[in-house]
Amino acid sequence: MHLVIGTGKVGVPLSRLFEASKIPALSTSRSGNVPTPLTGVAFDWTDKSTFEDPFSLAEAESDVIQSIFMTPPKVIDMLDQMRPFIDFAAKIKGVKRFVLLSASIIPPGEIAHGAVHKYLADLGVEYAAIRPSWFFQNFYALPSRLFYTDLMNNSVVSSTGSSKLGFVDARDIADAAFHAMTDNVPLNGSCIVFGPELLSYAEVAASFSSVTGRTITHRDLSRSEFKERAMRLLSLPEPYAEAMALGEDQIKNGVEEKFFHDGVIDSEDKEKKEIWFGKISIQHYFQENKEDLFLR
Repeated sequence: MHLVIGTGKVGVPLSRLFEASKIPALSTSRSGNVPTPLTGVAFDWTDKSTFEDPFSLAEAESDVIQSIFMTPPKVIDMLDQMRPFIDFAAKIKGVKRFVLLSASIIPPGEIAHGAVHKYLADLGVEYAAIRPSWFFQNFYALPSRLFYTDLMNNSVVSSTGSSKLGFVDARDIADAAFHAMTDNVPLNGSCIVFGPELLSYAEVAASFSSVTGRTITHRDLSRSEFKERAMRLLSLPEPYAEAMALGEDQIKNGVEEKFFHDGVIDSEDKEKKEIWFGKISIQHYFQENKEDLFLR
């Protein structure tokens, strides 16, 4: 049995891959309620009383949890909140494999996801850090669609200038995570997940325009405007909004483009890497979802 922590953009399609493959898996939410027909269990990173629940459910079915996919909490000090459960699962329950949802431009040892990534590597468990580029779903799924789009002004927003990203569909990310959880040989490194092409926000806006029949443009924000917008529309604490702004700075400086072409950000980072290119194009994604109210 496998455990998928989180029912967000990646967690749900990942859980559905397990369902379709008839491999037992549990999905978590704070309430324990998950989309049908997935099997849910209550879990909260900050509530130690929920840590035992998925293992008890597995044991009731005469099974054990073999791997855990982890969607981190939205805090900068992710390791502080995640370490107690990771230690509980690895050291007490004997879970052998952990798969972390991280981000393309955050290597092991850096802030937020990077600290958790390094902790897993140092812990000696089997692990993979799934490090995707920016999600297509940022333009579609709440609450991020309210942040990256400004429908009243027919625009998409960022502070990345004309630089490009390897935008990727969450289903392609879930596919990479599914393999990282179930492959016989553990990755023990990073799986960098890109979409099939590099795109600037202006090119994303052009795809929007072709699908919706509206003229959508890219509005390039200043760094301070981007950070303020993140705090206001996503209700993010200042440190997390600052980290998002830092990511935009890196993209504007061409880091993502270099990573897409070379597979390297930091020459000092010698960790094993696998580059995974998704199959779903952004044009296909927008076309697939054009009837949604968001695109009208």
